[in-house]
Amino acid sequence: MNVIESFLKQYSKEYDYYYELAQYVANACETLLLRNGIYGVITYRAKRPDSLRQKLIKRNETQHYQSIEDIYEDIADLAGVRISTYFPGDREEIASLMKAEFITDTIKYFPNQQTTSPFNFRYKKLFAGYDAIHYRVRIKDVRLEDNKKRFALSPVEIQIASMLMHAWAEVEHDLAYKPKIGSLSEAEYRILDELNGMVLSGEFALERLQKAFNQRISQIEHSFNNHYELAALIRGKLKMDANHSYMGRADILYSFLQKTGMDKPQDILNYIEEAGKNKAERTIVRKIVDLILEDYPQYYHLFIEAKYEVYGIAVHL
Repeated sequence: MNVIESFLKQYSKEYDYYYELAQYVANACETLLLRNGIYGVITYRAKRPDSLRQKLIKRNETQHYQSIEDIYEDIADLAGVRISTYFPGDREEIASLMKAEFITDTIKYFPNQQTTSPFNFRYKKLFAGYDAIHYRVRIKDVRLEDNKKRFALSPVEIQIASMLMHAWAEVEHDLAYKPKIGSLSEAEYRILDELNGMVLSGEFALERLQKAFNQRISQIEHSFNNHYELAALIRGKLKMDANHSYMGRADILYSFLQKTGMDKPQDILNYIEEAGKNKAERTIVRKIVDLILEDYPQYYHLFIEAKYEVYGIAVHL
């Protein structure tokens, strides 16, 4: 039995472990997006043994696996999580959240500089292709309960891209990398490239839509409908990027503002602006709460209530 078959025999017995690991990380990512008021869809999977076999055979042409350990070290996505954002502009903030939540082993940014199709060297692509960030992470041991400590040992790949980009990448991957009947024609590669251009244009439109959404939220006179609207207002006013403090618990801030009756955009615009000027190493939410409590110390008990009611326990912002 060769190295690949030996690995697959062992991996088949461990498949459930990697599936549970991916599910655990996906749940953690979903909680992070929810708390920070970011729209997105989380999916997860463990690599299927039948799909993995073909990948290993191809990679072995260059990797020349000598042992099962070589394969475990090489394959980063036995457990994988995909974060599909509604708005491409949220990608960098999500990446910052991932770095804070997990131990980061490696980061890969796409696209790379290659513009020629790896499948058909006669065709030179016009568009950049897959645009995403891939993280290879491990769960921090302190975040795991005793019966889950084993999850800290294995890496998980987290892919962050827009929903449009993930949809295009799925089509391209299945058609170009895994053709069921023969290789794709040059015409098919051209169509995939054309679709990629449409996706990139769609992402530009989504960025404009997000800006328009943020602008509309800042002008409403009624109360926020949910913490996503509150988070959108904060992001729009502060133009948050990867170098900015990340949001923090927008869900708790929303509950706190409801309790104080300060849950309209005009009630907190000044606090948002002041929080943006504050360079302290705290989340934006924490800065806003501190500013409000400086003016209204009598609201402190409402803040404590908000923290307890959202998740039933005292949590950090």
